[in-house]
Amino acid sequence: MTAPEPTDAELTDAELTVARLIAAWEARDADAVTACFRPDGVWHNMPYPPLVGHEAIHKAVAGFLATATSVRFEIHHQACAGPGVILNERSDIFRQTDGREIVFPVMGIFEIEDGSIRVWRDYFDPAAMNPTA
Repeated sequence: MTAPEPTDAELTDAELTVARLIAAWEARDADAVTACFRPDGVWHNMPYPPLVGHEAIHKAVAGFLATATSVRFEIHHQACAGPGVILNERSDIFRQTDGREIVFPVMGIFEIEDGSIRVWRDYFDPAAMNPTA
């Protein structure tokens, strides 16, 4: 028997913020993804340099979405690590315009403040983003 999915009433504000971010990615909406961040928010895909602020984050998100016909984040495990801190282990799945599907495992850490992402760090193997055809 599997555990029932939590309802929105059972989720913390931080978990709801992460869920809103994931829904925005899956809707392929760069504006909605960007709106999940504080104006001075940071998105840091390790080992690349961090992106700081709405303009830089929006540009990067739009770049990812430009080559994707669909996006799905499959969460394997998620936990609250303290007030406003969410950890999730997931697979990010991008269906590309050329028909390829890129699946890469990710460990994400989200620091949430007042319903917005202050810092999002993702740890993954960058080679998985560019598999050979």
